[in-house]
Amino acid sequence: MLRTRSDHTVLTPRPALLSAKIRADMFRQPIALLLGCALTAGIAAPPGNPQSQSGPSPSADADKIHFTGEAMRGQPFTKDVGHNLFFRLTPATSDEGGGWVIEMLPPTEPAAAPVDPEDPKPASDPIEFASIATPPYHAYNDRYIAAAFGYSAKEALGTPLRKFNFVQSVQDEERANEVVNAALYPSTVGESERARVAAEAAALMLGTGQLRILKSKIASGKEGSPDVIAWIRFEVDLNFSPGLTLQQVLAPHPPAPKK
Repeated sequence: MLRTRSDHTVLTPRPALLSAKIRADMFRQPIALLLGCALTAGIAAPPGNPQSQSGPSPSADADKIHFTGEAMRGQPFTKDVGHNLFFRLTPATSDEGGGWVIEMLPPTEPAAAPVDPEDPKPASDPIEFASIATPPYHAYNDRYIAAAFGYSAKEALGTPLRKFNFVQSVQDEERANEVVNAALYPSTVGESERARVAAEAAALMLGTGQLRILKSKIASGKEGSPDVIAWIRFEVDLNFSPGLTLQQVLAPHPPAPKK
């Protein structure tokens, strides 16, 4: 089923297929609907190496940039967008019908802590800046241009406009993780910490982006396999200073004043 949000359509995950996987980082932040309640209750207000690039890099530190590009199935698209950031379309790991995941990345992956061979915990996912700031979480959202979660290639491309948010540094990504986890698990945050976490959310400024699919091609599946997204041409607009905070993203509608 498709539902309309503002001026574009958002694909809502089909309940029977929530266990499907596009990328591991999609499930890094298990943030539920209780975010809004927890935030308004007091916790509100916090790569791989580039492989390809299209066109010249934008002028240094421009607040807004626009560019166009193309991506072929299974191939990443990467562009230096200034601000010590890279925009990337990463091929989806799902084999249902191809596609990509919108990512914002630092130029180099921060050094990871040494792996303890006796530690059963899996290695942490690479740092990525859009997943933590783009709801809905733990679901198919505007970052995904992919035939997955029960959606066909045609359905995935039926939403030409994708909107996303992103933090702009490794430090901000860490702060954002702390804020959303505190919102999800408020009982783990002491009273003395709540004011600090709320201040982090209100102070953490985000960037925003829009990707619009201009043209696309679907390749017909063979021998009963599904059709796949073969190619897209797109344009991207990024705004690094929109005045949007993480608090506004997590609790966009403040509670009505008590009468």
